[in-house]
Amino acid sequence: MLIFYPKLPNGNILWSCDNCDRTAQVSTPDTNAVALLCTCDGKVHPECNNDWYYKGLYWDRIPMENRESYRKLRSGR
Repeated sequence: MLIFYPKLPNGNILWSCDNCDRTAQVSTPDTNAVALLCTCDGKVHPECNNDWYYKGLYWDRIPMENRESYRKLRSGR
């Protein structure tokens, strides 16, 4: 599962902790899937979004032959 957060009128993403309901505005250019470390327990929430980025699921969705061009596109080079 992947959780997408709403985009605010200022372009930021409104993240909320799935453990304690704290919220934060996150400035991120290309995604609504956010995972942040929360002070409630010192862990990243939501865990499923953490897995998306840190267990490689994000890159697994892009075919190997397209990854280099995708990196260049995202970095603006």
